Amino acid sequence: MSSINFDALDYVAQPVFVLRPDKDGRPVYIFWNRAAENLSGHSRHYVYNKTARDIYPGAFGEGAQRRHEETLHSKQAQSYDIMLSIDDEPIEVRVTLHPVLNNDDSVLAIVGTSVVLTSLRASQQLELETYAMIERARDEMERYLAFAAHDLRAPMRQMAGLAEMLQEELPADANEARELASMMEQVSQKAQELITDVLKFSEATNATVKVESFDLRLLARDIFTVLDPAQRHDLGSDGGRITGDRTAVQIILRNLVDNAIKHSEKDRIWLRIQLDDTGDGLDLLVLDNGPGLPEGTLDFLEGKSYEYGQGFGLLGLRRLVQIRQGTIQAMNRPEGGTMFRIHLPNLRYQQALEAG
Repeated sequence: MSSINFDALDYVAQPVFVLRPDKDGRPVYIFWNRAAENLSGHSRHYVYNKTARDIYPGAFGEGAQRRHEETLHSKQAQSYDIMLSIDDEPIEVRVTLHPVLNNDDSVLAIVGTSVVLTSLRASQQLELETYAMIERARDEMERYLAFAAHDLRAPMRQMAGLAEMLQEELPADANEARELASMMEQVSQKAQELITDVLKFSEATNATVKVESFDLRLLARDIFTVLDPAQRHDLGSDGGRITGDRTAVQIILRNLVDNAIKHSEKDRIWLRIQLDDTGDGLDLLVLDNGPGLPEGTLDFLEGKSYEYGQGFGLLGLRRLVQIRQGTIQAMNRPEGGTMFRIHLPNLRYQQALEAG
């Protein structure tokens, strides 16, 4: 063993050392690569033919010696963490010992490697702090969007009202002025739709998770009453008492029902909310007979990046579902219209939970 050239180990970036049993059966160092010299401050010549107890007096040396002897006798690899004091700075190191066996199953040598955990943990902490900073910036941006949208909503409504009043007050032959007032009203309505989408996005992304029991049909009926007070449309929902994130379900259904009514080209739409028992929970299905979704929106819901025109509302829904480790899918139905499938973890029939 003493004739083996270990110089190649100097090219290994992490500390490596080699132990062998001496004539008295004690594990002693026979090699210490350059990275080990840099970490410990001891040269390979200093540590040669010495035990850990010889090099490091006190509890640290005793502990390292005990680990070396355990590996020598058990012939099993092991790892352990130690604290070193380098230049009066505590350094946490993970040491791994690998025994090399002879043909007769005796230990020829023990190869040890060391990984400095302190720098790894500092890097991980930096990553966490950077992620937290990004999340704070995102939250601040979303709050700003919500505040800005609230502040803009009232002026846009006033503009729409003024445009409508101008059209009523203008003389019959003021065609150009009437056309300008009509354009102003259209711009105002479009701006209000955008503001509403921003508010939907803000509501969806900031909704807190709260698991509770609720009746799906009653929740859907409340949504239908708000969005279709005159009952012009054919809206219906499955029943059943379920347990899950009620706030998330309410936001999702309200947005999807609102979009179906708003974007339909029909005077009366058909829409159904259904539950699908998948075995590992319940999926929400929302089906309608509207015009369907453009290809870009379907791709976006499958996870592709957001593009202008796909709606802040859908962006908010995707974020809400993703935060809850769920999934949202959509497809255009062959008979016309759209089907959304939303999976939220822990959505269950209440009676199934009670029976379990």
